[in-house]
Amino acid sequence: MLARGITMITAEVIKELNSSDLNFVSGPLSAVASKVLPPEQCDSESLVFVSKPDQLALAISAQAPIIVAHKSLTVPTDSKAAFFTAGSVQLGMAAILPLFDGKMNRFNQATKIHPTAVVHETAHLGKNVGLGPYVVIGEHAKIGDGATIGAHTVVESHAEIGDHTLLHPHVFVGSHCVLGSHCEIHPHTTIGSDGFAFAMQKDGSQKKIPQIGRVIIGNNVELGANCAIDRAALTETRIGNGTKMDNFCHIAHNVIIGENNVMAAKFSIAGSSKIGNNCMFGGEVAISDHITVGDRIVIAGRGAVTYNLTEPGQYGGYPLEPLRDALKTLTNKTHLTRLRKDVSRVIKHLGLKDE
Repeated sequence: MLARGITMITAEVIKELNSSDLNFVSGPLSAVASKVLPPEQCDSESLVFVSKPDQLALAISAQAPIIVAHKSLTVPTDSKAAFFTAGSVQLGMAAILPLFDGKMNRFNQATKIHPTAVVHETAHLGKNVGLGPYVVIGEHAKIGDGATIGAHTVVESHAEIGDHTLLHPHVFVGSHCVLGSHCEIHPHTTIGSDGFAFAMQKDGSQKKIPQIGRVIIGNNVELGANCAIDRAALTETRIGNGTKMDNFCHIAHNVIIGENNVMAAKFSIAGSSKIGNNCMFGGEVAISDHITVGDRIVIAGRGAVTYNLTEPGQYGGYPLEPLRDALKTLTNKTHLTRLRKDVSRVIKHLGLKDE
């Protein structure tokens, strides 16, 4: 449920967004909504997004003041609600919900520096920077204009945080790592942890190979909670502009990820692999080391990539197959027990013996 309590948004404010994803249809521009609720729970104070006729009926019955409907729905002319239409309800949400988002209210220190924050004298803070309780900013670190750093977050020496980037509490940004502008990093994510590299000695023990590279993250990147982005062994681990990761994702050392990719929870990629642009990865997808994945590739959840993929398309399973074949393989597995019993009966009927 999305609700922001005391927020008061009028239909006129929404119209003034001038979003290409929204079209004002009819109704009073003075209509006011104080919260956003799903159709099944909406009331006379709710803004509602609807994509089906039954949802539209529920919103009208509840006397919701502002309704955003999919453009395929017929908007009634006798309703008192303010109506907007959207070609994509999700894009409509992306345009409107920031008006109700009270996320920054969590950071009472926004544009303020808490007295317990520790900032090295050589660090550079831009304009309107917010530092929460017990933040640590290392020597020669750079924090861009309008950035907000949550409580107990550490930005080590020579690291750089771009303009208007938001680091939630308990984020770690390692030395010399760089984050672009308008990024959002959720709690307990680590950027710049050591890559996993050891050399076996003659006695079988492991000797660590120091990781002296860094992590470079582009603009408008979002990393979920509890992600780990390893620094490179010698050069750079990179994540391109616009890429979004869910919680619990792991990016190993020397990995290069392009722009506008989406990774669901528990995505992992081993060292020195590369991903192109505009790819999508389902939950628990794993990519082996030194693998190249091209542009516009979709991997279904729990798929495993062990060879280079260059052709755009949808894939899934392990071993990896085109998605249609992977779904057939998955379906066939449910018949294996019955087939095994059938084969055993045939062998017994023919009087054959196992060789």
